[in-house]
Amino acid sequence: MPNAAVWISSAASYRSGELSPVDVALSALRHAERMNESLNALAVLDHERALRAAEQSQTRWRSAAPLGPLDGMPATIKEFAAVEGWATRRGSAVTSGEPAAASTMFVERMQRAGMVLLGKTRAPEFNWKGVTDSPMFGVTRNPWNIRLTPGGSSGGCAAAVAAGIVRVSMGSDAGGSVRIPAAFTGLIGFKPSFGRIPANPLPSAFSQVVHTGPIAANMRDLAEVMQVVAGPSARDWTSYTGAVPGDVQALSGTATALRIGVLNARRWSSSIEDVQQGMAETMALFQEDGFEMRTVDFDVAAASAAAAIFYRVGCEAAVRGVGVADRGRLDPGLLEFVKSIEGLALSDYLEACRVRDWHANTLTALFDQIDVLMLPTLPILPFEAGRLTPEGWPSDDWMSWNPFTPVFNISQVPAMSFPVWPSGGRLPVGIQFVAPRYRDDRLMTLGAWLERRIPVRLAPMGRAV
Repeated sequence: MPNAAVWISSAASYRSGELSPVDVALSALRHAERMNESLNALAVLDHERALRAAEQSQTRWRSAAPLGPLDGMPATIKEFAAVEGWATRRGSAVTSGEPAAASTMFVERMQRAGMVLLGKTRAPEFNWKGVTDSPMFGVTRNPWNIRLTPGGSSGGCAAAVAAGIVRVSMGSDAGGSVRIPAAFTGLIGFKPSFGRIPANPLPSAFSQVVHTGPIAANMRDLAEVMQVVAGPSARDWTSYTGAVPGDVQALSGTATALRIGVLNARRWSSSIEDVQQGMAETMALFQEDGFEMRTVDFDVAAASAAAAIFYRVGCEAAVRGVGVADRGRLDPGLLEFVKSIEGLALSDYLEACRVRDWHANTLTALFDQIDVLMLPTLPILPFEAGRLTPEGWPSDDWMSWNPFTPVFNISQVPAMSFPVWPSGGRLPVGIQFVAPRYRDDRLMTLGAWLERRIPVRLAPMGRAV
């Protein structure tokens, strides 16, 4: 049978007996083993646990008592999240290899919905950079071209989905870490509003800039997973009570009522030609269908530079949590990355908070004129795996090629990267859409509309039989 991710897990296919959760899990596990040899996407692959969960799901479906539409659907989890019985290594040689005693809240919710967790995906050490490699666990690669990076820090998640191992993988995003790899691998990356998915257990070194979010192969699966993992928790005071839509296809017909604000091109005109063409062709699709569109201005690069301070503070806190004797075993790039904010004065931090608030308020004011903001996810295409920046890049700071995503973390608004393929393009381009805080539904509605016109493509190895 085809590998698991070629099939869209659905209530209908399991109910009719066309597919069984055990067959799908076995297929996914076999495919994962083959793909991992060349991609290094998976940190953990737990056959026994996955098959046990699939057998339980199969019994429920045969008894006409499934836990919901995702019962029996394979999924993976980024290394950052605790999963009971699996180690939480966070890409590092200095973390414990002991199994976690309890799972993160969103993992618990996935399991209660009957989802079959295959394993954990690779990430760089402490999620510190926008590519995925670490001294301890090696280099993760892009299924479209294994010489290239899948991005990061949720690069293992994106590689697993693009290679057809799973339809959805849960990642984290403190400065673009879901949207970057989605853009580099041609997938949908969704960073929900802060608090939409509970961040238990707390605290995180990245405090209130890190968001949990899915990388997915289609909008329906993404929306159904969001239905499961989102919602308030008494164990997370930041969690939000609002609902997210489930049937996004039913909403797609209402997308044309959305007012699209296109970021002034001077803010992204330095992007490579493929990115500019992807923006132009996507705008043309909106115009063809009668969307109201207008140009808006926002200094996204300056706002993201302000956001980078908070990202570095999170990385520095992670380093500080490592014993002095072990710091020599950390990624040298991570140690270099945090040098610029070592000894940050309280007055400097408070000034950074003031600048953050100014940019966040400026962004919020834009949404008086528009419903959704549109801009590139990244100004570049994926580059050589194992590098921090593209060859010949003028800076050795990875955030220099990531000027368009971090601001939407400090402002805590929902942001989605949707993949497009510019005419004649050899690799996908990510287009980023942003909505006001807690209006995640606008992005999900727009994503469903886009998917009808630009279907998401898996890499050739993900379509293999």
